[in-house]
Amino acid sequence: MNMTWRDFPFILIGVPLIVLALIIPNSILGLGISALLALYAFLSPKNGLLLLLLYFPTRPFLIEINPSLKMLGDLIIIAVFLQVVWLKIRQKEWKSLLQFHLFEWAFILFCIVGAVSALITGVTFGAIVFQLRAFLITFVLFYITRRLEIRREDVLKFLWTTFLMAILLCLHGIVEKLSMRTLLLPDDWVLRSLSHNNRVRIYGLIDNPNVLAVYLSIAFMLTLYLKQLLRGKHVFLFNISLILMLGVITLTYSRGTWIGFAIGLVIYAVLTKEWKRTRNILIGIVMAIVLVNIPVTKGTEFIKEQGFLSGVSLPPQKETDGMSDESRRLKESFEMSTIELSKTTGRLFIVTKGFEIFKDHPVAGSGFATFGDSAAKGYSSPIYKDYGIENDIYSDNQYIQVIAQTGSLGVLLFAVFLLGMLVYLWKKRTETYMAIPILAVLLGVYVCGLLYNIWEDKTFTTYFFLMLGAVAHTIDLKRTEGS
Repeated sequence: MNMTWRDFPFILIGVPLIVLALIIPNSILGLGISALLALYAFLSPKNGLLLLLLYFPTRPFLIEINPSLKMLGDLIIIAVFLQVVWLKIRQKEWKSLLQFHLFEWAFILFCIVGAVSALITGVTFGAIVFQLRAFLITFVLFYITRRLEIRREDVLKFLWTTFLMAILLCLHGIVEKLSMRTLLLPDDWVLRSLSHNNRVRIYGLIDNPNVLAVYLSIAFMLTLYLKQLLRGKHVFLFNISLILMLGVITLTYSRGTWIGFAIGLVIYAVLTKEWKRTRNILIGIVMAIVLVNIPVTKGTEFIKEQGFLSGVSLPPQKETDGMSDESRRLKESFEMSTIELSKTTGRLFIVTKGFEIFKDHPVAGSGFATFGDSAAKGYSSPIYKDYGIENDIYSDNQYIQVIAQTGSLGVLLFAVFLLGMLVYLWKKRTETYMAIPILAVLLGVYVCGLLYNIWEDKTFTTYFFLMLGAVAHTIDLKRTEGS
């Protein structure tokens, strides 16, 4: 199927309106554009979902320029949800609106436990709603996608949009790296003081190297699929693009994502027996280091040494020992001094405090917005002083957050949620070819959860629940046609 720009009306409508909101960062204009795009999503739900693929990977940048765009993604999801519900009501398919998988029920009950525990602890209602929104808003996408009619052209639009956004973010990231975070970024980001351990990393328009790495890993997988669907068309373009994505992934220096990517790749290879494709990916990683990572790193050092950016205001940097920032980050990842520091201020400190909270609240935890989640970061926690936690921190570990905030009940429900999706995909692996790649992603994400609050990341969860919903829709459709 040949596609033209006319097949992407959401880009032709959404991009100019969002750019207008950036050029004129007026709050009323931003809210008006958000409402207009939500209305468009209600009238054309599948195009509305594709708008999310433009929005969430750039959301931090967009709201930095115009904060009134903050609710755009939420409004689009709510609008599409209402359209799906209305459609099923008109078709008198009431039962389909109330059909949930076990892992869906588990996640909903997990959220209820976290909310009730938070109320008991004394968390404000606003903070609880904030955290519920963080968990549930993209989870709704599974419900939506499962009930929409998905065709091959919709899949191609999804894949092409992801491909184009990934290339845009990669090119922007390389400019960010070469300019040492001085070009194509908001002023506040340019002036942000980063440790030598982090200033080497590409943050991108997502403003987070870990999230960027996860996004590009998913985009890499989907681009491989797009390349396969097009059967030999644009092979050179895709190969170069895949190497570019891998190169930028290495430049994020996201250790957790590297590990998750490796585990996902091994699982995929074992389950599919596609050894040739796995070998090509490994060759691509080597080529990405040689053709992207090393040239960009050396180019950055050259630009710095030549003083090409001497007239640009840069945030103060700490003195170094002569070692390159890239080498230092890799070296310090495994040094004992880094581990000891982590025991007092970093991940090990957070894990220790999390288990302290669990001991005091073993059944249902201390509740949402009390330890290391988005709401605790935004609203502060009512229990931090009791546990000697001075800063409003992210846990950077999804599991210790679940343990501390929801106790034994929450751990059980969250385990049913995670393992329920795994079992579902495993059982359906012979019914649709999409199940195994998504299963591999899920297993890789299990590892990422040790290092990130991955299930609160809107970019990842948007893609994951859309893909999982597509699998469920395909299976439901086969059952309907076979009955």
